[in-house]
Amino acid sequence: MNKIYNKIALTALVICGVWSGVMSQSLEKTKMTLADAITIATDSSLAAFSARNTYLASYWEYRTYKAQDLPQLNLSSTPVSYNQNFVSRYISETNTEEYRAQQTLNSSIGLTVKQQIRPLGGSVYISTDLAYYKNFSLSENEQQFSSTPVKIGYTQPLFGYNEFRWDKKIQPLKYEVAKKNLLYSVETISEKVTDLFFALISAQTSYQMALTDMKNADSLCVMGRQRYDIASISKADMLTLELDVLNAGNTLENSRLSLKRAKFNYLSYLNLPESTDVELILPDIPTNDKIDPQQALEYTMTNNPKVQEFKQKELQAKANVQRAKIESRFSANLNASVGFNQVAYDFTGAYRDLRRQDMIYLTLSIPILDWGIARGKYNTALSNYQVIKVSNQQDKISLEQEVIMTVSEFNIQQSLINTASRALVLAREAYQNTVQRFKIGEADVNAISLALQRQNTAQTSYVTALKNYWESYAKIRRLTLYDYAKGRSIADDFDKVYSISKR
Repeated sequence: MNKIYNKIALTALVICGVWSGVMSQSLEKTKMTLADAITIATDSSLAAFSARNTYLASYWEYRTYKAQDLPQLNLSSTPVSYNQNFVSRYISETNTEEYRAQQTLNSSIGLTVKQQIRPLGGSVYISTDLAYYKNFSLSENEQQFSSTPVKIGYTQPLFGYNEFRWDKKIQPLKYEVAKKNLLYSVETISEKVTDLFFALISAQTSYQMALTDMKNADSLCVMGRQRYDIASISKADMLTLELDVLNAGNTLENSRLSLKRAKFNYLSYLNLPESTDVELILPDIPTNDKIDPQQALEYTMTNNPKVQEFKQKELQAKANVQRAKIESRFSANLNASVGFNQVAYDFTGAYRDLRRQDMIYLTLSIPILDWGIARGKYNTALSNYQVIKVSNQQDKISLEQEVIMTVSEFNIQQSLINTASRALVLAREAYQNTVQRFKIGEADVNAISLALQRQNTAQTSYVTALKNYWESYAKIRRLTLYDYAKGRSIADDFDKVYSISKR
């Protein structure tokens, strides 16, 4: 029995010596608050990079849509077209055809200015062009110039689907959704960082508690040895104290591994070097006022991108119904133009004595028999529209319930933090008092173990209460896109923070 006892004691002393050396090391660490972590993550993390580039894609898509309102200038040209081949020619005298060699050179250039007329769905254009033709097959090498100095035309679909009219409703809303989604993604990042921040805080706290427990277990073991030598405590109590040293060492090692894992996850998400040594500062007890659930619900209906997406989906589905309905009927297109043109054997002659050029034509497309294809497309689009309306209603109700529940949970967190803070103070005082009583022989080992357990539980509960509070607050910011500290919508600073001209 004495051999086992001596082996346990020797092992405990070795562990004490090793971890005393660890505790004596003074490493310089970078202190970081929750606000610092959020700033770094929303600026430098891979998730933030992805969110910004997703928004940029939507931004340029919207810019492309807006550019369609502006006149479009196009230059078309065939600089050189040379042909040497045999072509079939009709001989009227003999009423026969024969192949003859042909060698020609063609060249053309044209300039067109086109403007969309969105309310009508048509377009007006002004164009000018010049063409050159030379036939080497003829003995006199005939050449001709053809010019159209100016031509004004208009193209108008009749009774057709006006895509421009629907785009005017959908595209601006789609861009607003993209902006809100960027802010929503940033707040999602903040919420994730808050979770990782407190995960690392919890790991650091557990590690520090394990260090303290190791130190206290070592001190109590020394005191217990002294009291055991004078027969003040039993051998069972002494073995329990030495067992506490061993357990404290195991707990310290496990907490060290957990700390390393939590630190890796934290630094990885913030896109910081793995070698960065950080010490997180526990946030202060919050003093924010309670949030009104109905007010938060109003902010959600105004700012949350999901609400805007509901409208966008419904509009898009409605547009699809309209398209399917119109395309099941007959369609017509009107094209008209007026201008001047001329043909001559020299360049200057092509611009003299210009002749009037008028063109107008109407095209019709009338479905007669399609075996119900058009009707099937219309019914499909109508059914999709009804499904989207019902789905949007359900999603909206779910979103409202999530906001109300999150705000309700948030409003009770502050009182829970105050309770946890008071419990931690009492637990620490109780532990210190129990240690003092143990020193003078008025408390036993079980009392110390129980007091230490209560202190650790109170410390963990306090960190958990803070974690729940700040995570609830981050979630409310994400759902409402409202900054309750500044008292304004997060979207108010969008153009200043995410201006494309700055990039």
